[in-house]
Amino acid sequence: MEPTTTAAAAEGATTFPPFDPSLFASQLIWFALTFIALYIIMSRVALPRVQNVVERREATVKGDLEAAAINGNSAEAERASAEQAIAKARADARTTVEAMRAKVQAELGAEQEKAEAAIAKKIGEAEAKIADTRREGLAQVEGMAGDLAKAIVAKLTPNAGGGERKRA
Repeated sequence: MEPTTTAAAAEGATTFPPFDPSLFASQLIWFALTFIALYIIMSRVALPRVQNVVERREATVKGDLEAAAINGNSAEAERASAEQAIAKARADARTTVEAMRAKVQAELGAEQEKAEAAIAKKIGEAEAKIADTRREGLAQVEGMAGDLAKAIVAKLTPNAGGGERKRA
């Protein structure tokens, strides 16, 4: 018979308890007490902790952004300094190269002048030697020309002791 008692109990409770209008007053009191207790716990314990975490995060982010800005500025300054150092090094290198080029050209010019002077001296000596050889050769040519002329005359003229040449 139990099935009938359960059915009778089910017939007596026709509405769901939270929706029963006779229970609204007690439900509202418990709702208010629970809400106030939860509000006090949240406002005194949980929310300050969350607020501290948010403030720390905000401070950390702000500090990181400031550090990044400072590091960015210092990196930019270092880059500019490096570019200036590179430009100075290039200018110094150019100056050194130009100075070395001028020094080498001066040394080459001095060496060339020495070489030209030595060549001019050798040319002068060679020309003097050629002139001496020419004079000697001309002097010998005059003597040889005279000897040759005598030899030619001697062959063309009859012998000095023999008279005239015989004609055939």
